[in-house]
Amino acid sequence: MIEIGSRNNAPTPQHPTQDIYIFSIDPSRPATPFCFEQSIGGGHANQGGARWLALDELDAWPGEWREHLQKADCAWVAELIDANNSADQATLVALILQKHSESPISPTPAKPLSRWQAIAAWLKRNIHVGGRYGV
Repeated sequence: MIEIGSRNNAPTPQHPTQDIYIFSIDPSRPATPFCFEQSIGGGHANQGGARWLALDELDAWPGEWREHLQKADCAWVAELIDANNSADQATLVALILQKHSESPISPTPAKPLSRWQAIAAWLKRNIHVGGRYGV
């Protein structure tokens, strides 16, 4: 999973110190590559959650995807999707990843994960918790 943008929006009515919005793309999930996450107060278990969506599911999702991208500090993704509204999902994923890789603030290459980090990442991708994002 490649994190495209994230930002802590706290203080919010949900939590005084941590309300992080995250947008990622998961190339290993070609049917639903867009991941919208929210971490409130330290994780997904108590509040928040994650939702993977396909391009054709964005507008039907009650989570307000454009607002989420703005809160994740990557509103440019919505602009890119809107500017290429006739492009297919794979093309849009490639365009987003290309623009993200060109960004001067994109993260440094990832370090290898430990076994526990890899397990935690798998659980995060595959265990869905109810709440605003767990429909």
